[in-house]
Amino acid sequence: MAAVAHKKISVDSVSVSECATILQGIQCLNESNAQILLVVDENGRLVGTVTDGDIRRAIYVGKPLADAVGDICNRNFKFMSSYDPDLALSYYENYGIRRIPILDDGVAQDIVFIEDVLAGSVLLPSKGKVVIMAGGRGSRLDPITRVVPKPLLPIGDRPILELIMDSFYGQGYEDFILSLNYKKDFIRGYFAERGELPYHIDYVEEENFMGTAGSLSLMKERLTETFFLTNCDILVEMNYRSAFREHVKQENALTVIGVLKNFNIPYGVIQIENGSFASIDEKPDYYVIVNAGVYILEPECLEFVDASSRPDGLFHMTHLMESVKDAGLKVGVFPAHRKWVDIGQWNEYNKLI
Repeated sequence: MAAVAHKKISVDSVSVSECATILQGIQCLNESNAQILLVVDENGRLVGTVTDGDIRRAIYVGKPLADAVGDICNRNFKFMSSYDPDLALSYYENYGIRRIPILDDGVAQDIVFIEDVLAGSVLLPSKGKVVIMAGGRGSRLDPITRVVPKPLLPIGDRPILELIMDSFYGQGYEDFILSLNYKKDFIRGYFAERGELPYHIDYVEEENFMGTAGSLSLMKERLTETFFLTNCDILVEMNYRSAFREHVKQENALTVIGVLKNFNIPYGVIQIENGSFASIDEKPDYYVIVNAGVYILEPECLEFVDASSRPDGLFHMTHLMESVKDAGLKVGVFPAHRKWVDIGQWNEYNKLI
């Protein structure tokens, strides 16, 4: 069998028993970053595959994370008996499959990464724009934001705002609109000194603070196609194009990106039935879907943005989501389970510096 020139990810590192829990499968997916999980039986033979999409569907329907990963795996998976780039391309073009296991007598020997098959190809740019809300005071990070605006806080040797744009640009998005207010000259000055960048940046300036969605009312003429909106203090590891496709497929007016977040209760949690002790769960972990601060919107959503309608003049994304839903339009959720960091919190930011 010819060698496959992919990232050095071993089959064992992405293989789990069909009896493993869904949570264990998620952890394996996140640690390997291979975007595929090989589900094997007691003899090591492949019985199914799990991808991010399978995890999302399980979360959609409320599947308990303690259930077996074998319950959600795709048992009608595509595979190859030897490395065949033409077959790999066929799977990709006809089914959108990006990871194909190579089997010998039912046992996985290798994994073909479609990126390697397409090596040398150019990722076509996306038409969608990306709006970044970068005008807030960053009061949760006071006093440092009295000196440096939150979008310019460094992670490594670059500000988070630039890292956010790079993450979108790496997936084909190259047209950005920055909504500015607090210390706007600092942000403009940074990019002026930064020199030429591979993407285009446009600016919108609030005269007054308008909330996390209010400044969208200033962009109606610029946002005529489906677009992304993101906060300027979050980093999320996800496939933006996949989220975009799902948004269009589901015919959503607005899609909220949700992330799987673990919360540990450092106490024994008591269950009560009819006023009596039933059981106690010692220091349990709870998994919930939280708002990642990233959204996909149709231009029609902009008609609902009106900061003047709010007593405090602040129109937030929560107001927009409720308004769109109340109008009978579809608001969807795209669950992601990979790394997510909110640097708007001191304890999270300190982990990165």
